[in-house]
Amino acid sequence: MVEVSILGPGGVVLAHSHRKDGNSFNSHRQKTILYRDLEPTLAPLFEQASASGLPLAQTTRLGDQWVVVYVLPFSDSLFPRLGIEPSMKTNRRGAAIAVMDRQELIKSTQTTTLMAIGLLVGAGSLTLILMTLLIQRLVLRPLTSLHQSLLQKESLASFTPPPLPQNEIGFLGETLTHTFEQLKRYQDQALQLAEQKYVEIAQRYELASQATRVWIWEWQPGSDMVAVDVSLLTWLGFAPESAADSFVQCRDFFIFDGDRPQFWQMLNQGQNDALSEFTCECRLQSSEGQLFWCLLRGQLYPEQLEKTQRIIGTVTDITERKQAEDQLQESNRILARATRLKDEFLANMSHELRTPLNAILGMTEALQEEVYGNINPKQQQCLETVANSGNHLLSLINDILDLSKIEAGKIELTLIPVNVDSLCSTSLAFIRQFAQQKNIALQCEFPPILPTLDVDERRIRQVLINLLNNAVKFTPEGGTVTLSVALDSNLTQQNSLPQLQITVQDTGIGIAPENLDKLFQPFVQIDSALNRRYDGTGLGLALVKKIVELHGGTVGVTSQLNIGSCFFITLPYGADTIVSAPGSPPPSLGCLPHILLAQANEAHAQTLVNYLQAKGYGLERVLDLPTAIATAKANPPDVMLLDFDLLPPGEGMNVNYLRQSLGKSPIPLIALVNAEPMQGTPSAWTADVDE
Repeated sequence: MVEVSILGPGGVVLAHSHRKDGNSFNSHRQKTILYRDLEPTLAPLFEQASASGLPLAQTTRLGDQWVVVYVLPFSDSLFPRLGIEPSMKTNRRGAAIAVMDRQELIKSTQTTTLMAIGLLVGAGSLTLILMTLLIQRLVLRPLTSLHQSLLQKESLASFTPPPLPQNEIGFLGETLTHTFEQLKRYQDQALQLAEQKYVEIAQRYELASQATRVWIWEWQPGSDMVAVDVSLLTWLGFAPESAADSFVQCRDFFIFDGDRPQFWQMLNQGQNDALSEFTCECRLQSSEGQLFWCLLRGQLYPEQLEKTQRIIGTVTDITERKQAEDQLQESNRILARATRLKDEFLANMSHELRTPLNAILGMTEALQEEVYGNINPKQQQCLETVANSGNHLLSLINDILDLSKIEAGKIELTLIPVNVDSLCSTSLAFIRQFAQQKNIALQCEFPPILPTLDVDERRIRQVLINLLNNAVKFTPEGGTVTLSVALDSNLTQQNSLPQLQITVQDTGIGIAPENLDKLFQPFVQIDSALNRRYDGTGLGLALVKKIVELHGGTVGVTSQLNIGSCFFITLPYGADTIVSAPGSPPPSLGCLPHILLAQANEAHAQTLVNYLQAKGYGLERVLDLPTAIATAKANPPDVMLLDFDLLPPGEGMNVNYLRQSLGKSPIPLIALVNAEPMQGTPSAWTADVDE
């Protein structure tokens, strides 16, 4: 402090103290001194504070020293205490003025601040130490004890909190205890529910395994033991060691000794492929030695890349399927044997039925032509009935044999170039007499030129005869049947052969639209009643369809009830086939030739001999082939009729043998065969025999 002054309202120095010179005085004891005289530099500060009545602090220079001046005005209540009369009061106030050295003030302030900071730091350190001790005692130790208890517990039920203080830590311990109790209750409930679900799933799996006979197995690579479903052991009759086990370890999977190499080979191969499923069929052996066929499926499940974990699969009982397969194979063998027996039966019946039937038909025809003498009209009518019945029976036999061969895929087509005009004309000749009996007009509509067809002539003629015969059969008397041929370019598809269409149209009874789907089905007739008007077996149109389809053609029909029907077939022909004009009739033989007949069958021979001799032919009969060759060489005939059965067997060797035996003699040969060619007849025979 430099100096302190007490001033009155007028600036009179009431008291003054100066530190440097030690001067101090009091106005009551000394003369009156004005402050402006004492400190002229600081007097303006007093005047300002005295006038405003507000404290004032200011740094200024006093001599050669910087000081801080504090001016504190007095209040009015201070004057009586100072002995100043009220009359002396003015609007001015006295003040206390303290002048302090700024450097000392700064030092004092710094010292005070440092002391305060030291006190604060000391107090803070002490407080921190005290707080650390309190936290260690009240917080950390209980928490450590609680943590150790949590680490040492084996389950939720074994948790017991340690002694804890009655504070927040104690509340935390109680909360944890309550939480663990709740978690244990929830865990017990979840475990109970899981056990119930497990029991339900196990029961469902057991029922499903029993119903479907599918079980699970597992194999660890490198092990010789396989873990299998315990229900599989029960099914095989083995008792598991523990009823609680769902899987048991066993060796070789109870697989039959003969199938074990296949099983282990499957497992070894399966280790190399983790993506695909592998299977094998083997037999499992029960405790009683019974064998069951099972299908084993498995797949490799890798734990990591190139590190296998296990192979899991299923076992499925396929014993019933295997038995069904065995039964099916046995049925197929029986069916194949039945088919073979049927073919043999049909072949034998064909020969046994046709042989006497041909004799009947031949002798009937000879009787009708009065070869054996004159017959009366009644006898003629009876012979006609016999001939019609025989022809109907022969047609039925041929149709059944043809259909059976086609369905068995054993029919072979002999494709040769055929003149269409001649084919149609000869087909019309077969039904001309039938049409004349019903006074039905036969009409032909052929284009000027027709191509040749590469077809089986006899089969296609059979098709046309069937269609023409049906047309005449179902056309009333006085009707019309038209056979027409057309080159239909509209039927030719892109990149296919051109088509030729043959149509048979009649003015018959027609077919109702709902009955069109019944056509072309074997043994199906539109009128199937026992008292039906028209006879037949229902095989004709079925044969027509199959024969045409064998040639790569199609069959179709359009019909209107009571107006007529139109059946048509389309056959492909080569674009480069030779176009031929309508055929001309065959040349006449002139005088009747001398015939050499080689026939061992007595019925056939008698029919031919009687018929040919009645017609005026010269005839000589022999019974075997060597005699026929010797007779032909000694007295060459004009024509040789030869029974096909007399020729030696061999593909293509029969005709060569006969030609070589006859030498260079140009004798025409006519083979006598059944209406159905024998199976395996070589095409060379048909090509070399003279027609």
